[in-house]
Amino acid sequence: MNAEPWAHLVSRDVILEIHRECIARFGGDPSNTPKGGCVERSIGAAWSAELYSENPDAVEGLCFAGCLLYYLIKNHCFVDGNKRVGWAACMEVLRTLGLTVHATDDEIEEFCLAIIENDPPQVKGAVDVAVWLAPRLLAL
Repeated sequence: MNAEPWAHLVSRDVILEIHRECIARFGGDPSNTPKGGCVERSIGAAWSAELYSENPDAVEGLCFAGCLLYYLIKNHCFVDGNKRVGWAACMEVLRTLGLTVHATDDEIEEFCLAIIENDPPQVKGAVDVAVWLAPRLLAL
């Protein structure tokens, strides 16, 4: 049995590479060493939310993708680029599932800022991220 049941969707190494690419492309502190265990805890919490999701009609993996976005932003694993890496990791998971999100850059920025600022009514918790994503999903 795989010790990381989410490995087919994303891994710590993939998230570290996404962070490197985000910093190289958009700027910021290139320090790529996250807080010890932070990325792993964020992935694990997102996977746990997926496993215990109570919506039988939900797209498989959507809760994981949304919660990964939430936890990577909220846990502030990196010195810089947490919102960018959270969004990009979420999009990587959705891409793997054959999905993408239809939203403007302004909507995405506003939403990611709402996560960090605990700004209701958009985001009161990790699962609310999946609720925001769901109506914006498009098949690739």
